[in-house]
Amino acid sequence: PDLVTELRKRFAGEIRLDLANRILYSTDASIYQIEPQGVLIPRHQDDLQAAMETAAKYGVPIVPRGAGTSLAGQAIGDGLILDCSRWLDRVLEIDPERRLAIVEPGVVLSRLNHHAGRVGLQFGPDPASGERATMGGVVANNATGAHSIVYGMSADHIASAEVLLSDGSMATFG
Repeated sequence: PDLVTELRKRFAGEIRLDLANRILYSTDASIYQIEPQGVLIPRHQDDLQAAMETAAKYGVPIVPRGAGTSLAGQAIGDGLILDCSRWLDRVLEIDPERRLAIVEPGVVLSRLNHHAGRVGLQFGPDPASGERATMGGVVANNATGAHSIVYGMSADHIASAEVLLSDGSMATFG
C-alpha cells in the first residue's frame, strides 16, 4: 500500500489532498509559500500517532500547524500539514492550587487565558498573535511577547509536555 491508502485505513480525521486545500495551507503569516503534499486534520490523539508513524514509514515530513501565525515559515512545508486546531482544541484541566493547565495542542492562547482567568491565572507570554495562536505553536516556537521581561518565555511556563516523536513514539518531557 502507499502512504494515502495506509492513512485512510488508520486515520479517522480529515485527509485533504485537493489543490484548493494544499494552496490554502501553502502560506502562513510569513512571506514564504510552499505547497504541501496534503493536509491532515486529526480528531484525537490516536490520529496523531497514526499520522506520525505512517509518515515516518514513507519518509514524508510532518509539519505541525495551528493557526499559521508564524512569521518565519515554520507552519509550512512540502510534507503533510498536521492541523490540530479543529478538534484537538480543548482545555482539559485547570488546577488553580498547582497553577497548572492541561491543554490539547490546538487550544488558542486567548481561550486558555479566558479559562485560566476565571481562577485568577494566566499563561504569561503574550505574543501579538495570542488571539489566534495555538498552544502547540506557542510552545514549539517558545513564544514571548511585549511583556516577556515580566512574564518570561513559554519555556519558562511549561511543567511537562507529552510529545510524539518523529517515529510516532510517545515521550514526556518535563
